[in-house]
Amino acid sequence: MRPSASERIGRLVASAGSLLLAASLLAAPAPAAAAADLVADLGVAGKGGDLVAGHGKVFVAADDRIVVTHLDGEAVTTIGGLSGVTALSAPDGARKVYATLSGTHEVIEIDTATVAVTRRIDLSAYPCPSTLAQAHNRLWIGYGCGGAGEGGVVALEVRDTPVFVKVGPATTRPPLVAVAGAFLAVSEPGLSPATVRLYDVNRDPGNPLGEIVGDADGLPPLEDLALAYQGSAVLPVPSGAHRFDAWDTTTFDRAHAYDEKGPAGHDLAATVAASENGYYVVGGWNSAAGDAAELVVYDATTTEVIYSAGHQGKVLVPGSIGFYGIYTFAVLKEPGTGRMHLWRLPSAPYHSSALTLTAPAEANALKPLTISGRLTLSTGAVPGVQTLELYSWLPDGTDRPFREVTTAADGTYAFTDTPPGLGAFRYRLSWPGNSWYDGAYATATVTVARYEPALTVNGPATGAVGELLEFSGSFAAEGVVYPRTTVTVSRRAVAPDGTVTTKGQKLAAATDGTFAFTDTPATAGTHTYTVTLVGSSTVKGTSTYHVVTVVEPAR
Repeated sequence: MRPSASERIGRLVASAGSLLLAASLLAAPAPAAAAADLVADLGVAGKGGDLVAGHGKVFVAADDRIVVTHLDGEAVTTIGGLSGVTALSAPDGARKVYATLSGTHEVIEIDTATVAVTRRIDLSAYPCPSTLAQAHNRLWIGYGCGGAGEGGVVALEVRDTPVFVKVGPATTRPPLVAVAGAFLAVSEPGLSPATVRLYDVNRDPGNPLGEIVGDADGLPPLEDLALAYQGSAVLPVPSGAHRFDAWDTTTFDRAHAYDEKGPAGHDLAATVAASENGYYVVGGWNSAAGDAAELVVYDATTTEVIYSAGHQGKVLVPGSIGFYGIYTFAVLKEPGTGRMHLWRLPSAPYHSSALTLTAPAEANALKPLTISGRLTLSTGAVPGVQTLELYSWLPDGTDRPFREVTTAADGTYAFTDTPPGLGAFRYRLSWPGNSWYDGAYATATVTVARYEPALTVNGPATGAVGELLEFSGSFAAEGVVYPRTTVTVSRRAVAPDGTVTTKGQKLAAATDGTFAFTDTPATAGTHTYTVTLVGSSTVKGTSTYHVVTVVEPAR
């Protein structure tokens, strides 16, 4: 019998190997007492079930479509007209989601904000792409339509012109792939005994490191494959297994097991995933009868159970565990009908975080302003590089384009913004949190006034009648781009006999704030050139002048 929630917590707090987790449990309610988990009908049935989350949405592969929901399972939309959606991935920050389409031999790119397909990448040379892993802008794709030696893994650099590099030997079935840190793990499903090949992908798409082959009897065929934090261990899910083993990626030996049930256990390992922050491993179990599922959260270091939830009448889809902020998701299917359901665990055990945002109270239109701050964690741990979400609004309340801000490893950040107009500009910067820390946000309002330029004019101090005089000027400032702006030049010439003549012209200044003009004096005397920058709704008007003494030419 599995220990009760209070027994698990007592064991965990007593564990000397998990001081960080113990501090969390002492400072917050026990995770077993959290709100109930959520199960939402996705309204589709059939193949698929892979899942990723990003930009406050959950994406679920469902064969001929991708179902998109809010974090609570409420429907957002469906991306239809697809063929064989088998796998999904999202890079750090999750601004884009990638999906393999085995039916049309391609990878599609989806914008998580607009939920629109923004790109299609042809994979006809690597047919039937079916598995997918991603780190930053590189995808690793397992492909193969079932012909012996016709499958394998290809690395894809997502650039303007995609770059493909094959990794490892040819296979029959599309290999399972997992990436974390500098490690890529690859294993062809269905093979007995199974082999997990490890590659260093830090500098090369696939530099072989070695193989994990299991114990003397070898690894049974795999159902799923994952890598622990930064690739420290391989987490294979053998078919028919009653435990999850972690295999060290340095020694290639078994490191430890998560929740070993033994042959008498009625549950079979179905799927596994590791949180990105390295704090825990989530394992999925299905009953031997195929009519019940269980998700179990383990401390990654001590292997202790810190939370579990079960569901009757449905089974877990291998490879469907995903994370977003403080939530853990998975996909359930109804036996027989194949109808899919989104399963969300309650908020995972977490500490608090804090986010500061320092912005000037006042600024000028068109001129870049700097906003800075810091993300801190209540435990004192270093946050590492994190992606923050920036939302901002014009004075009339209109949304401005969404941006992402990346912190340094110590949590500090800084970015610039250029207000395009006048009024009160509002900023909201947020961190969604992760599997251990609650998210945080900060806001600021900046009152923006018209830009006040510094106008300068350069030209000769003396000249002669009939000589071409050349002038240049600027009201530029570093980083400022100006709208269409008019400059006027008024010349007042006073001859030695007191005669006054005037002349005027208009100039169109460049967007960098520079302008130029010429003049050919017809009379001697003092020529005063008054240059005026005509103001606009965002730029204040200003004037300056330049004096040239003009003499008769030498005879």
